[in-house]
Amino acid sequence: MILAFPFARPNPPAVELCGGETIAPLSRSTDLEPDPLVVPRTVFLAISAVVCVCTKISIFTHGLTYLDDHEPEKGAFFYGILISIQLSLGLSGQDVLIPGAVRDDWWVAQICLSMLTLMFAILFALFPKRKLKDEENEERDGDGFFPSVGRILGSKYLILQLGAVGAISAALYSFNYYESEWIHARYHVETEREDLRSPNTAAKFFRPLVIIFFVLIFRTHFSSPRSTGPKPNTASRVGGITAILVAIFFVVLAFMSCDTGAVAGMETGEFVNPECSSQCGCNSERYRFAPVCALDTTTTYFSPCQAGCSEYENLNSFLLFNNCTCSAGHTVRGACALPTCQLVYALYQVFYTVILAISGASLLMQGMVFLRAVQRRDKPVAIGVLMASVGLLANVLGHLLYMLISHLTCAFSVEGVCRFHQPSVYSMALVSAAFCLCSAIVSIIAGKVAVANKAVQIQALNGGEDLS
Repeated sequence: MILAFPFARPNPPAVELCGGETIAPLSRSTDLEPDPLVVPRTVFLAISAVVCVCTKISIFTHGLTYLDDHEPEKGAFFYGILISIQLSLGLSGQDVLIPGAVRDDWWVAQICLSMLTLMFAILFALFPKRKLKDEENEERDGDGFFPSVGRILGSKYLILQLGAVGAISAALYSFNYYESEWIHARYHVETEREDLRSPNTAAKFFRPLVIIFFVLIFRTHFSSPRSTGPKPNTASRVGGITAILVAIFFVVLAFMSCDTGAVAGMETGEFVNPECSSQCGCNSERYRFAPVCALDTTTTYFSPCQAGCSEYENLNSFLLFNNCTCSAGHTVRGACALPTCQLVYALYQVFYTVILAISGASLLMQGMVFLRAVQRRDKPVAIGVLMASVGLLANVLGHLLYMLISHLTCAFSVEGVCRFHQPSVYSMALVSAAFCLCSAIVSIIAGKVAVANKAVQIQALNGGEDLS
């Protein structure tokens, strides 16, 4: 819902030539008249966002707990559906909602969202209000929020598993936040505007399908006729093994590079406006990376304006720039490294999609621990503690670390916002690999702790007899 706020510019600002003229094929956004309903729209959307947060908490804690209590053999199936939806919408929701936020018929998307949420609300309200058959036999002493939190935080096994989930979440979400900057610096591929020679939209819509399919395999495999579904130690071990695979793929991404060459003005590691286009007064920082290649010198420039180009031709969506003060010949859209990096960039899209899919499976299995390792009365609070821990470790502490890496590897910064990074930004992938490896180690250790605790409990129930 937050993505549907009434933005004044839903698309990147228009790319300009030397002299200020805009380039029509690269100018999708237009200035709009002030919206007279911007205040009530914003108020309603803000209220909707708050309600959505409460709804998410309710579905992940009470709704998922209810389903897992009544059909424990399908717990992985239910939780896998939620993980698939969360990852898929997180990757594609922005591309779907933001462009429609400024259209005259913006309300159509709002009605569609309202009908969709209403359908889920009806299903949620139809849950039978009945007790489980054995609920009356469960110990009721110590019920309540704070006693539940105390039991959860007092479990060494769950504390270890919280760290494991937080580590892999930090690796995944933080890297995804800086993906565009990574692509710019490592492959010199433009991401804000579509280029037929290096498509991005198709990959973005293809990724959710792969994630859903891969998580479907795991949630189907671990939703068996067994009475309780996957055990805590099994879920920990499988989550750890999948996290190792994610770490391996992140290492591959870190060293997957091509010969991009240097961008004019960035040879020293920091951006300096090229002398040949200093008279143009370029504002390239407004529309970010829009590379062009001077064919006579095979030099990549940050934008057509930085190359001093004042004219262009549109040859079936292939842009050819003329009258460039930095080139005696023709200048074309796209970096000079585009042909040599095309294969490597395609492999990056494949590997990163695999990373997202395996990460979804790892989050599924590690999250199942919190449905299996606690008492039934503590399940909703356990899921809530999990969500809070992931928010703290991944979205706060992890994001701050990646912000520091972004600052240290920045080559072109305007008013504190980095517009282009040095190739050393590959360290982000290595940090993500380290996070995933830590998650795997901690998760596997947690599985062993769970087995040890269970053995101690069995021994205690049998009067201290050693059953090893």
